[in-house]
Amino acid sequence: MNVQFYVHPSQIESNTVRLQGAECIHATRVLRLREGDHCVATDGCGHRYELKLVSLTKKEAQAVIVHSEIFPKSPALRGVAMGSLHKKDRIEWALEKAVELGVDYFYIYQADHSERARWKKSRLDQIILSASKQSKRTWFPELILADNLEYIKQDAHQRSQGIDLNLWAAHESASLHTKPPEKLKEGYNLFFVGPEGGFSANELSWFEHENIPRFFLGDQFTDGGILRAETALITILAKYF
Repeated sequence: MNVQFYVHPSQIESNTVRLQGAECIHATRVLRLREGDHCVATDGCGHRYELKLVSLTKKEAQAVIVHSEIFPKSPALRGVAMGSLHKKDRIEWALEKAVELGVDYFYIYQADHSERARWKKSRLDQIILSASKQSKRTWFPELILADNLEYIKQDAHQRSQGIDLNLWAAHESASLHTKPPEKLKEGYNLFFVGPEGGFSANELSWFEHENIPRFFLGDQFTDGGILRAETALITILAKYF
């Protein structure tokens, strides 16, 4: 079956799994699975389960675990921090594609050149869930809403306890000869991308003060070469996919 269901860890007890809510509806009403049928699910925390359905109701489908696999987390974690954009559909598209390209942490922050936006985190989390299921991920990425760059750096430090933290910023003011790293380093790799209008002078000064290197994504032989924020983000992640 080409469908992967999601089960929250709290819905797994010993050898029994409970599909509830939208997952139950999808299994029983859309796919019309019946007792005895097999399906695949993940808890988003590195486990994938082969299930056999044993009991179906309108609100819940119970299954037993036939086989399980554990997938280790990559030693090279990847995160992106994107300045909030005016058009929400562009950042939602970027979030979906970032999940498909293996992002582990996705920050949306209020940059100096961002227009104040109220993000509905529940909607963004649903985009992550759908994209993670579609791309068969077993480790689901995490979304973090941040007020500024300093908050992101502090949060990244907390998440990288015991591993290296590697920070970079993509910006058109960087030297044409300064390119992103050829490959990801072990540890937590976090890339900053500005919003429309790019980073402000204050933000560029902050990168310098924090010794965060800047790199240029374009090509010196390409006409133009300045990328939109969401294009820059996808270009970075695709390079290491």
